[in-house]
Amino acid sequence: MLKPFDDSGRELDALYSVEPRPDGFDLILESRGGSDHGPNAARNSAYIPAMELHLSRMGALGMVLQELHVASRVAMKLAEDDRRVSLDRFPLPLPLRTISDVQELRHSIGRASAAFNRTDGSDRGNRTKRMRLRMEWSEAPGMTADAIERILARPIRPVVRTPNEAPTGDPDELQKRVEKATALIRAAGKHGDVPPPAGQTVPQRASGTSSRFVRDPNVIAWVLNEAAGHCEVCGDAAPFLRASGEPYLEVHHVRPLGEGGPDTTDNAAACCPNCHRQLHLDPIRDAIRETLIASVGRLKDFPIVVVQGTALLIGHEE
Repeated sequence: MLKPFDDSGRELDALYSVEPRPDGFDLILESRGGSDHGPNAARNSAYIPAMELHLSRMGALGMVLQELHVASRVAMKLAEDDRRVSLDRFPLPLPLRTISDVQELRHSIGRASAAFNRTDGSDRGNRTKRMRLRMEWSEAPGMTADAIERILARPIRPVVRTPNEAPTGDPDELQKRVEKATALIRAAGKHGDVPPPAGQTVPQRASGTSSRFVRDPNVIAWVLNEAAGHCEVCGDAAPFLRASGEPYLEVHHVRPLGEGGPDTTDNAAACCPNCHRQLHLDPIRDAIRETLIASVGRLKDFPIVVVQGTALLIGHEE
């Protein structure tokens, strides 16, 4: 269980947890109770502002409130259908992005909580029961409960455009696109981790007087940013700075493109020039390669792809 932080960074006394589902997750908000002045200590005293905070953040992320369940100790003895409640002013499922008055939505949830299991038709009961909000979210499949909980715990950062530079086989143009992608990755990184680009599982070849592979500048930029100016083979700092001020490192495909390796971040490492040449020419390059894969967590050991009994060895690649 976690407690959320408001937009000013203040932790709210309101425990919550997440249970993943195939198309989203359940958000469980723990009930408010006790008193600072009574025999029982107060618990989850910020239930109400935390409820509004969660609704607002989930709306900003494009989530849909599918169902609402009371999850109190009494309610949990009932069948799931009997724990489900409806809202008086909001139809379900409810895209939270469409809600302009989050406070009124929270009031409606409070009335549903208070009216639950009452036989007199009133809503004068407890408005801060333990509640389960069933959410639909396209980003949730494959995410862990911890990951979703952490997303909801902090303010939603502004959306920053991720790099989308087109692959190219021209070395000069490739460097220009790498610089653009690097700037975008750095900007996005100020607001959190930048996911690795998809890259190219089957890199294309560029035709011309000599054959070379088309490379994805986004992959190069992301790998260089991860290396933070240090060779991922020997750990030393880059030997010099480019004219742009960026550390000079070369991005090497651990399984060369000519051997069928993909142009992706899990097959690319940032190297100083010496280590890069070692990976290509040293008699013990296979041992260096194995050590590199073992030491850099994202790297995979891709197999050699052979066509008609011969490895695809075409042109020079970094």
